[in-house]
Amino acid sequence: MKALRQIGALIRKDLGLQFRSKETLVLIFVFSVLVVLIFAFAFGPVFPEKVERGKLAASVLWAAFVFAGIITLNRSFTVEHSHGALHGIRLTGVDVSNFYLSKVVSNVIFLFLLEIVVTPITLQFLDLLDVVTVSILLKLLGVLSIGTLGFCAVGVLLAGMSTSTGGGESLLSVILLPLVIPVIMGGARCTVSLLVTGGLGDGFWLSLLVGYSLVFLGAAYLLADFVIEE
Repeated sequence: MKALRQIGALIRKDLGLQFRSKETLVLIFVFSVLVVLIFAFAFGPVFPEKVERGKLAASVLWAAFVFAGIITLNRSFTVEHSHGALHGIRLTGVDVSNFYLSKVVSNVIFLFLLEIVVTPITLQFLDLLDVVTVSILLKLLGVLSIGTLGFCAVGVLLAGMSTSTGGGESLLSVILLPLVIPVIMGGARCTVSLLVTGGLGDGFWLSLLVGYSLVFLGAAYLLADFVIEE
């Protein structure tokens, strides 16, 4: 119960800071929409057939969310390292593993809310919103949430390393993207299948996505004590 109280308090703190930082909210939202608009205007106003539109939409969604996620992860740890905030949290007796889990959950929630807003915008600009049912949209958000969990599971750990060394977003991108390729591949292929056929195919890519996300989360949780430092 003590661990749950610690994690809950840290999650509330993180979400409060993220939503109070208006410039971060505007930056991430505008960046995501800008990626969508660039692809939409590059291929519009006459779009290819549904299969190609589905592949394009999947590419746009995952590209936007991956780079928005890098910005979000970096900003969340920059706040902790400024003015010794992380040191203060450690002095209160909060376990590093609980701190790690709270960061994962708060970043997943923040990015998932972004995905809820940006996904319909993407489908509308790529002329897919009319052919996507509510059931498919819910499945798509489910796939995106699983991918976001796997992305944040590794990203939080590496963001703690990169911000403590002063590397920032550039270093985080270099060390994070190669590790989350299985998550991006699985998520993108599931997204294509949903947008084109309405199903998840034979389930291989979904199994890959779920499996790697859980493995990343478990491994990063065990390594948090050794990696996340002041």
